Amino acid sequence: VYHAEKGSISPGGIGKHIDREPGAKHTYRHADPERIHLNENITVNEHCDKALHLAISDRIAEGYCAKNKAGKLKLIRKDAVKYTTHILTGSNEQMKKIEADPDLRKTWISKNLEFVKNEYGEKNIVRFSVHRDEKTMHIHAITVPITEDGRLSAKELLGDRLAMSQRQDRYAEQMKSFGLNRGQKATGIKHESAREYYSRIQEAQETISKN
Repeated sequence: VYHAEKGSISPGGIGKHIDREPGAKHTYRHADPERIHLNENITVNEHCDKALHLAISDRIAEGYCAKNKAGKLKLIRKDAVKYTTHILTGSNEQMKKIEADPDLRKTWISKNLEFVKNEYGEKNIVRFSVHRDEKTMHIHAITVPITEDGRLSAKELLGDRLAMSQRQDRYAEQMKSFGLNRGQKATGIKHESAREYYSRIQEAQETISKN
């Protein structure tokens, strides 16, 4: 299963969820506290070790160079999509088999990282985390949609529905060697629907804002 969405809320809650930040357990209430130590945050570049909101803003400051007609740096629209979220996983049964074999697990993680790098650019990855403390092992990746020519365009990098379907086909091809086959198209995430996941993070973000 591979699912991607444009970031539509503040990255604060998502960052707390992915990083399992102490004191923010309401953002990862499905996690088993006795397995949190098994999670792995992979440093793809220097931004991956920063708080997520800083990682996103720093990557934009580093890579954005779009110019206006006057030749000056073009202002970024307030409603511009500044990050995209990605969840990569598979069926619970098969993921349990992969997780139980240290070498196979390491290879699976490496293949997923290679996929995200190829699709979105290594420099654009600001989070790549493996979660093993929930029902099914999965990966959270966060990317900043900076194009090769320095524009900020989630629309271009994610593409339309057809482009996403083709990307999911490419992902499925990468996962065949692990006994993972492409599920039915447009069915969403199996261990938790995308809508449920982002609704939960939105709820957590609102709770943080009130405190």
